[in-house]
Amino acid sequence: MVFKPNILIISNLHDYSTDHVIYQLEKSNAKYLRLNRDQFSEYELTLDPINERIYGKTKRIEFEINRDTLKSIYYRAPIYLRNYPKENQKLEENISRDQWVSFIRNLLIFEDILWINNPKSTFLSENKPYQLKVAKDLGFKTPQTIISNNIPKTDFANNIAIKTLEPCIYRINDKQTFIYTTLHKIKDLDKYDLSNIPIIIQEALIPKIDVRVTVIDKAVYAVSITKNNKGINEDWRIHKEDLEYNLINLPIDIENKCINLLKKLNLKFGCIDLIKHEDDYYFLEINPTGEWDWLMYNLELDIDIKISELLKGSIQ
Repeated sequence: MVFKPNILIISNLHDYSTDHVIYQLEKSNAKYLRLNRDQFSEYELTLDPINERIYGKTKRIEFEINRDTLKSIYYRAPIYLRNYPKENQKLEENISRDQWVSFIRNLLIFEDILWINNPKSTFLSENKPYQLKVAKDLGFKTPQTIISNNIPKTDFANNIAIKTLEPCIYRINDKQTFIYTTLHKIKDLDKYDLSNIPIIIQEALIPKIDVRVTVIDKAVYAVSITKNNKGINEDWRIHKEDLEYNLINLPIDIENKCINLLKKLNLKFGCIDLIKHEDDYYFLEINPTGEWDWLMYNLELDIDIKISELLKGSIQ
């Protein structure tokens, strides 16, 4: 018998956030299909864009995804590749990897359904300068920011934060490396040659308290991140231990701005990074495919329930 799912999950084999959502869908006997992008070469897949269908077979099931029965998609997949290719990776492996990513993006043929999130919206929303512009238009306070390959001639405060324009994972020898946000004195940039790459140069608001805001449609979870009951002036992700996570209540106007930001970006889910500085909240960025498993692990939030309910809510 050919299985025709109502809910399609695109993720990878070891994505724990997806596992939580799957658990909730299983509890309610929802008709879902999970396809892991790192296992695509193990499946048989045929995309028919004219008739809006995908035929496929895994080791366990034969399935058909079509516009009549499919009602929602949980899209936990990158829009473009950010990982640096493995050292000595074969040409065939690189080509296969690129083409499967393109195949996944072309699920856009299923337009008139609920997406968490639509790849077109995710692609646009991932651009940091655009995020800042939209947030400012919605009334968020934002740090002074420029993108440049030159030492800025600005009236920034002396402390600045340097960020990559595009988050990437690179390979150095046998290890993967991620570039975190770093703090500098603006006068110290004279010693660096910035001409090769554009970078984000942003006013560093110090002292600060980081706030991660996870939004699912209209549900908002705000969590402060501190260490020893104090804010962390540098990138908090550098600190692997002794971090404190506390669920907080945002001012209602800030909460509404977070919800409106997702509406403006046509997203159903997003992880927003705010900072609290001198009793004001400032927008830093939004990640439309952000991780949230760590919030459930530390605070037992019901984010998985909210996502599964949203996916199931489209099946009427």
